[in-house]
Amino acid sequence: MKFYRRLNAFDAVSFDLDDTLYDNWPVIARAEAALTDYLGEHCPPLAALDKATLAGFRRQARDENPAQRFDVTAMRVAQLTLAGEHVGLTAEKARAQAQAATTFFCGYRSDFTPPAHSLAYLKAWSEKLPLVAITNGNVDTDAIGLSPFFQHIFRAGEHGAAKPSPEMFDKAAQALGIAPARILHVGDHLSSDVAGARQAGMQACWIRPDRQSPMMHKGRTLPDVAIDDLSELDTLIQQRHR
Repeated sequence: MKFYRRLNAFDAVSFDLDDTLYDNWPVIARAEAALTDYLGEHCPPLAALDKATLAGFRRQARDENPAQRFDVTAMRVAQLTLAGEHVGLTAEKARAQAQAATTFFCGYRSDFTPPAHSLAYLKAWSEKLPLVAITNGNVDTDAIGLSPFFQHIFRAGEHGAAKPSPEMFDKAAQALGIAPARILHVGDHLSSDVAGARQAGMQACWIRPDRQSPMMHKGRTLPDVAIDDLSELDTLIQQRHR
């Protein structure tokens, strides 16, 4: 644990989800592989498209749907719709295929259980102070068993612009009825989580990947405190909320 400035009292904790409470990269990798298999069965020409081509459709989808650009689920539907039309599907069939494929992907990406220690900590913390979640992703918190621990869950797109925009942080503070300065935000990303929280007036706790230093990152915003795992966060909470 390393402090970069004095950590003041906090009355609530907000959490990023992906790669903060569980390791998300393996989950997404499995879901992407499963989606490729799914498309290979249901629409082989779509499954055959290379990553560069699909990335181009993702950029096009963002450009053509600015109002939905923060909603990763809507963007996947739009991307796969464009890809389906590219391989010869009618607009109607491309849209239907994209929606079905996205539903499959979202179900698969939420088919896991967070680590037992994460669940145990969240349960204990939720009995001491209010917890909220602020995520740019689309994990189904009901499916993975996290919903009961959070008073509010804010998702990019549905509840505002993606982090590091202050929009969801502001909404979290308003929903809790707690001043931002009295909320500690916990996340793994120096820009989305640390800079976003600090810009919104919250305190920031960085779960640093592989014991990194924020000095390694350009355009860095220093967190209030950096930790290596949730056990150190538990120490902070136990010290302040006995």
